This record gives sequence, C-alpha cells and structure tokens, in this order.
Amino acid sequence: MTAITAEASWKGKSILIVDDYPAVRHAIRDIMTGFGALTREAENGLEAQAILKDGKCDLVISDLVMPEMDGFELTEALKNSPAHRRLPIVIISTHDDAKYIFRALRLGADDYIIKPPSADMLRTVLARIADHEW
Repeated sequence: MTAITAEASWKGKSILIVDDYPAVRHAIRDIMTGFGALTREAENGLEAQAILKDGKCDLVISDLVMPEMDGFELTEALKNSPAHRRLPIVIISTHDDAKYIFRALRLGADDYIIKPPSADMLRTVLARIADHEW
C-alpha cells in the first residue's frame, strides 16, 4: 500500500489518542488530522473506556504509563471486550525494552511505536493496520 493510499484509508476515520501528556496527544492529533482522521483524546485508560462507550472508534493509539489505568490494562480490557475485541490498538511509549513490547503485543496490541512519533512512522503503522482485515 502506498503512503497516499494509507493516508486515504484513514480519512474520516475516528482515532482515540490516549496519553497523560497533552503535548504528546496534540502532536499525535496534528499528525492524524493531517491524514484526514477525526480524533478524540483521553488522559488515561479509564477515560478512554468512557469515550469508547459513547461512540464509534476505528483505532486507539495509547501510551503505556498513565495514571488510573495504564496502556497494558486498557489493551487487555479492550481485547477482552466483545464490543472492542477487533478494535486495532497501537501502543506508543518511551519504553523500548523488549519486555514492554512483548507484553503489549501478547495482550493484543497490534503495533508498538517508540516515542516521539513521526508522521512517517505513523504512516507505516497505519498502512499495516489498514491492510489487515478486521
């Protein structure tokens, strides 16, 4: 899939960005809106779950380390929920240790990105996810 096609496949899609740092959420939001996606934001996993109860979402991009409910717990909860089991989840974290990456993937995350995210990295990950049949 080309970069243009990858971006076009996310145009108008709903993306939930979950991170306790507003600057990180805003950076990801700016990239995603540049791809034409619609974004919502949450500060932690509990807030994300509340948002997901109220509306449609096509992708979750979540940090790992957050107060209230972290990204591991959020991923596990969503993948164990019949309503959200097939919802793609991309973890984005400063932790580049294999134990964090493997744990997130074992819990059901569809991809893992090391912070800070770049538009090119997100484009690559979104292309992989768009190619997957959910």
